[in-house]
Amino acid sequence: MKIPIMKATARSILGLLECIDGNEGDIGGTKDCIHQHLQKLSVKERQRNIRSDVYGVALPSLRKLQLIIGHGSFLRLNCNGKLLLKSFSLRGFDEFKSHFRRIIYEIDNRKCKVISSLREVLDSKPNHDAATYEQLVSSLVKKGIETHENDERLRKWLPFLEYVDLIKTVDENSLHVNFDRVRDCERKGVSAPFELFERLFFEEYEKLEVKEGIYIPIFALRDNVCIQLIEKGHFFNTFDFEKLLIILLGKYSSLESKKILLSQPGKREEDGMYVDNTYYYFISIYDVKEQ
Repeated sequence: MKIPIMKATARSILGLLECIDGNEGDIGGTKDCIHQHLQKLSVKERQRNIRSDVYGVALPSLRKLQLIIGHGSFLRLNCNGKLLLKSFSLRGFDEFKSHFRRIIYEIDNRKCKVISSLREVLDSKPNHDAATYEQLVSSLVKKGIETHENDERLRKWLPFLEYVDLIKTVDENSLHVNFDRVRDCERKGVSAPFELFERLFFEEYEKLEVKEGIYIPIFALRDNVCIQLIEKGHFFNTFDFEKLLIILLGKYSSLESKKILLSQPGKREEDGMYVDNTYYYFISIYDVKEQ
């Protein structure tokens, strides 16, 4: 398991989301906006390369942060990206950072293990003193993360954790966990009631089934449901969707009227989800006829 590499900086993300949302359907306008935004933030005076900014920096980073879907003129924000922009427009930067923190925490918890590794190191120290970078790397390796002391992936992931206040740098070689912020993420419940999620889940599946047939890409259903809930005033993200979907699968596994099935892709596809360490890409729903 490797830490996803971030080419964009944490402070550039909000502006990149605004570029994509404000130019949806206009890939030329999106590219120009991304290039101008990164040029403005650049500490170097030299002119940046537009293709590198778009395809080497912005889009790969936003995909790894699970904030966009689609390609070319179909590129758009997914529900996580829309949630971040809505939270910013309604309540300002602190609210944006709060929801971004939750997304970063979930990605770290599932793929990077930096927070849990730091906590293990700190738990072994009297008074939870700061962990050294070397101790963090050692703990990550024990967890099966492919990393090392000069790992660019880790070096570029740590600023994202610090940006959303999950960790803090004590000095050049020491890190500490913001335990209060981490506990807030751990305790954060799903904002939408299960009954509303369940109703929208089946309604949106039926709409997609008319267009695409019975095998629906999970990301398409996930995005539609999440956006519906966001529009209804719930700050709902893809991780909330996955948590409630697991509950829904458990509920319908014991019912005879309807079956929900998950299917693996024939080839590696993006934007599926893991359930019990198995990767699924399609979802299908069957009404079971009475004998």
